[in-house]
Amino acid sequence: MREWGGFLLALLAALALWYSLRERAPVVERAVSVPLRVVGLEGEKVAEGVPKEVLLRLRGPAPLVEGTPPVSAYLDLSGVEGAFAREVRVAVPQGVEVLEVRPARVEGRVEAVLSRTLPVEVLAQGAWVETEPAFVEAKGPRSQVEGAVVALGLDLGGEEVALTAFGPEGPLPGVELIPPRVRLVAREAPLFRKEVPLVFRPPEGFRVEDYTPKTLEVVGPKEALEGLKEVEARPQGGFRPGVVEGPLLLDLPPGVRALGQVLGRVRLALQ
Repeated sequence: MREWGGFLLALLAALALWYSLRERAPVVERAVSVPLRVVGLEGEKVAEGVPKEVLLRLRGPAPLVEGTPPVSAYLDLSGVEGAFAREVRVAVPQGVEVLEVRPARVEGRVEAVLSRTLPVEVLAQGAWVETEPAFVEAKGPRSQVEGAVVALGLDLGGEEVALTAFGPEGPLPGVELIPPRVRLVAREAPLFRKEVPLVFRPPEGFRVEDYTPKTLEVVGPKEALEGLKEVEARPQGGFRPGVVEGPLLLDLPPGVRALGQVLGRVRLALQ
């Protein structure tokens, strides 16, 4: 009991000293930015249009206002559905006066949280990249998630790429991506598309009277396609008099391929 009584006396002495210092401390004014907390939301909902911080102008004893003052700001959205306009509330220690809150009133909208899958696209200069995973989950306000079309990243040469949700009009900062980063598992030269003439050169003793198709669509590296003027073809079953139909064998440069299987029809005659 004697120790307990001594503790109480020491505590009362400390409180008395603190109040004495507070009363004698100079009164100062100070502006400070504090996080704005949102309270009162129920279920899977999120508030749009709420700033991350508010600016407070305070006046009070220097020990309470200077340094990191024990103040907080919050927005009570209890029972709100849809659009809202609410005053910012501030909690400060006794003896501290709030001269200004900026913004003092917040207008925004409470929306349901929505999740959906987005494809991943990585921009890379001079290369096509493959990512793991190829799709990510987008989660956020319904209006933003419904407008998201892609999870976009920029290849800076590392093993991973950070992603941002994008819609038709630009980035959507309110949309969270899960995972927020993807791993690059392959980099390849980009492929280009080109339409070139298709030609047949039968062996001596045959002549081509007619054939289809006359052109062919191919894809490949830009350098390979620039020098490609035509593609030589021959029937898979070989040249013979009459009409030959079926798959065609193509003489293509390295890295170049046709779009799908090429079927043709060639009418040959003996010379």
